[in-house]
Amino acid sequence: MAQALQRPFVFKLKWVQGVRAGARASNHAKYIATREGVARVDEERPDGLIHARYLDERPGSTGLFGPEAGAPPRLADVQHEVAARPWHWQSVISLKEADAQTLGLREPSDWRDLARRVMGQYAQAAGMAADDLRWVGAVHRKEGQPHVHLLAWVREGAPDRAPALTRPQLRDVRRVIAREMYGPLRAQLAAERTASRDDLVRASRLNLDQARRLHMEAEAAAPGAEKPAPAFPRGDLEELARRIDVLAPQMPGKGQVALAYMPEPVKAEARSIADWVLERPALAEALGGLERATRDLTALYSGRQQAGDAAWGKAREDVRDRVAQGVLKAAAQHQRAEARTKREKVREVRQSAGQVLRAAHNALERERRRSEAKAELARMSAAEAAEERGRHERRREMGLER
Repeated sequence: MAQALQRPFVFKLKWVQGVRAGARASNHAKYIATREGVARVDEERPDGLIHARYLDERPGSTGLFGPEAGAPPRLADVQHEVAARPWHWQSVISLKEADAQTLGLREPSDWRDLARRVMGQYAQAAGMAADDLRWVGAVHRKEGQPHVHLLAWVREGAPDRAPALTRPQLRDVRRVIAREMYGPLRAQLAAERTASRDDLVRASRLNLDQARRLHMEAEAAAPGAEKPAPAFPRGDLEELARRIDVLAPQMPGKGQVALAYMPEPVKAEARSIADWVLERPALAEALGGLERATRDLTALYSGRQQAGDAAWGKAREDVRDRVAQGVLKAAAQHQRAEARTKREKVREVRQSAGQVLRAAHNALERERRRSEAKAELARMSAAEAAEERGRHERRREMGLER
């Protein structure tokens, strides 16, 4: 199971302009490149001829890195360039140490890769052409709060623009960071949430099927007799069967058996039964797993309790409606069975020719129902086995099983 994060990432962005903007940019570049705790980039050494040039021209190790891993920028060159610009952006991306470990940001090179992916999309999010953006960064390994500083500016000759970002642009920048930072964890949480939801829906359907199976096994053993439930508590199965029995007469006699097309009273009753099913103790673990995965996934983008509550409410309603659809199908089967029984009884009365014939007919009818029940049980067992195989296959594809 994916580990929950302690808190969302921190992103700070400010723009500096005015008569001393160039000098401040130059000083900031030196600060992030040489301050105590900065991660040096000596390990980012290119190969071949570029490596020879690196060894020849590198003026001494600093913490600066740029878009290209094999070409660390010179501090003096950066200071000279930014000093001539009328404004620049300064930003910081940081995480708690434990969250950085969870997200795979364990080494300075991991942070540099993240910064390059983010800044590769920053220009578009900020509403400018990609080749108009210039930037450098430095990783600071502060104990308990690793972070990366970024200094960005618009190249000389690029179209004029204001340094301030609009609210939508700021939102897009944060989305870029979240997408690149949380990508692997988000995929894992989504897989866990899907698996939990599938397990919950499957368990709910199993509850419905067991209620149906209880009736079929009783029919196969002795039509009209009762038999204890094989899996879920007998009281729950009997109560579920009673609720379905009450719902069946309210169902439309024709049309598609789908929750969306049901009359409002039928829809409300089916959802009420589904809520009751989801409250059974047998489903508590699956329901709790779905809630945890949903809240953890929401916490990646919002630390607000209300956001987690809203996401969980929506996820539970989705599962409830899936279970309600199964309730409707069970009620429709019951309705058809009742209608068939009534027709057979009418025909029996009209064609009866005395006590002997009626007794013979009833004996044959019991055998027919027993045979039908056995066939239905075989069909249900085959469907359950196929669904179980499919569930294991889906979990293997998501990497949750071997």
